[in-house]
Amino acid sequence: MIKKILFLIVFLLILCCKQFAFTESSTSVFDQFVTQKLVTYSSLASSAKNSSDAINLNFITDSLNSKDKCSTKNGGAGEIGLKVFCWSDISLEESNDKTKRSIDSLHLKIDTECNPDQVKIDKGKLSFHVELESTISNKNCERQYNMRAEVRTAPWNVNHVSGTEEWFGWNYTFNDDYKIDKQNPWLFFQVHEGTLGDTPLIALWCMNQDGPGSGRAGEIHVVNNAHTSKSYYNPSGFVPKAGETLDIVVHVVWGDYSNGLLQVWINGEMVHNKNQRTVRASNPVGGNAKWGIYKWKWANKEGVERSKEQDIFSVSTSMGPLRIITRKPDTENYLKSSYLDVAPR
Repeated sequence: MIKKILFLIVFLLILCCKQFAFTESSTSVFDQFVTQKLVTYSSLASSAKNSSDAINLNFITDSLNSKDKCSTKNGGAGEIGLKVFCWSDISLEESNDKTKRSIDSLHLKIDTECNPDQVKIDKGKLSFHVELESTISNKNCERQYNMRAEVRTAPWNVNHVSGTEEWFGWNYTFNDDYKIDKQNPWLFFQVHEGTLGDTPLIALWCMNQDGPGSGRAGEIHVVNNAHTSKSYYNPSGFVPKAGETLDIVVHVVWGDYSNGLLQVWINGEMVHNKNQRTVRASNPVGGNAKWGIYKWKWANKEGVERSKEQDIFSVSTSMGPLRIITRKPDTENYLKSSYLDVAPR
């Protein structure tokens, strides 16, 4: 009897060892299979453009990145929530007045001095081109030279109440022929509350040599003109070069010294972060945002000649999809960080 029990124990031990060996072997084979598939996929991905598997791999990639697909979600300047303008699914609108054009008659308007065709949609981007001595097609324009090509939010004037929060995110490309104008500053983003003759509340300038702030030619400055006594010019450390694209995010709370806030990121780096006045005491409202090219020194011959002496006769830039979030103090998620919601993809 004892011998039978011992024999049974030995038999069971042998059986367990074989099962363990089989399991270990099977696991090893499975690991090798998965590893081989990953290696194969990686190899295919790196050569997908030149292989017959490109379509399948692109399908997989598109599926994985579907959340980053851009789809326009229109909204006016005062509408609450997220607004997206992708350009690839938007067309320019013509007007009975040939001097004016719109992108979306209810939500975006084109501001030019003085050619309405200085703003175009090209290959999924919104492009801006200002050529100072090109023909002035708008005969009602009082300017002698072209100086502005911008798109702005609508309707005008939006007059955001104190405490309104806004996020803006876009990328901005300086074309391959871009030259730094050492004599004349210009801006590519501004928010204006509509008071005729007043400067923008906030703006992003490309500074001239020895200008306010750092005095470094071409350096982007965060400019705040909302204060009564003076304007503030804050250097960012970024001097864009020809062909360079910058990712830009701006966060602003329209308010006075007690609740105003201005934050700016360039290429993911925070370059400005201050609790400060962002509305004027004389008209305490936030305004409409504008993007593009505003070369105000080209309003007169003296500024034009300074640029021409540097062989600068035009400026060309473009921007990718634009994302805007607007919230009021009583809105859900008010003051919640929304950097990732508007940051360029």
